[in-house]
Amino acid sequence: MFATRIARVSAVCAVVVGALLASNTANATPAYAMKEKQKCNFCHVKPGGARNFRGLYYAANDHSFESFDNDFEAKTAGVAADTLGPEALPKTKDYPVYNVPKALNFLVKSIDDKNVHLGRYQGKVIIVVNVATKCGNTPQYKPLEALYEKYKSKGLVILGFPANEFGMQEPGTNEEIKKFCTETYKVAFPMFSKIVVKGDEIHPFYKFLTNKETNEKFAGDIEWNFAKFIINRKGEVVGRVKAGTKPDDSAVVKMIEKELAASEKE
Repeated sequence: MFATRIARVSAVCAVVVGALLASNTANATPAYAMKEKQKCNFCHVKPGGARNFRGLYYAANDHSFESFDNDFEAKTAGVAADTLGPEALPKTKDYPVYNVPKALNFLVKSIDDKNVHLGRYQGKVIIVVNVATKCGNTPQYKPLEALYEKYKSKGLVILGFPANEFGMQEPGTNEEIKKFCTETYKVAFPMFSKIVVKGDEIHPFYKFLTNKETNEKFAGDIEWNFAKFIINRKGEVVGRVKAGTKPDDSAVVKMIEKELAASEKE
């Protein structure tokens, strides 16, 4: 009798413990999900189940979200960036394996300190420009923004990289730079955190753009604020415009229009 009661109590305890464990498992939040302030369906179809595109990225990159750009990865996975759980299962067959042109295979920080993989701009015509707020060329922000507004619907994007290597003319913080650009020139094109574009600490992206081994035709040190590179829809560097040449110069506009008219396959 006593043994029977013990057995019943043990069985009940086992059921309760099992339920608790199941409950804890269902609501578990692994360390990486906690870091992202997300629940398990951020990375899984359901807790302990198949991984969605974020989970596959996490596994493929040695358990790290350090260089994760949600918008870019969602695009390459063929899903909407805000999806979770089953809806975030990759539609792209080989994800997280994908091909990105060498000129765009770089991670940078937005001016708000968010990860941006430049591959997100693949398929667009890109103007890359190192900018400064206290330079004689600073008014170029106005024609740059006008160019962006005119052609963005056709596939143009302008990427602004603040740099302080020339006359110390970009001394401010990212917050100060953003405020200046927004209030003074109504800049809406993507802006990025301050980087080094020349010298020993040059950012890998600008090292690629200026090094003869990686950009033979348009290599050479950045000469001053507002030097510009043109990247076509295929991710190839196809032009370089001197710092002092205004973005609305007829030759520049002609070059941009030519590239916008081309497809990724041409």
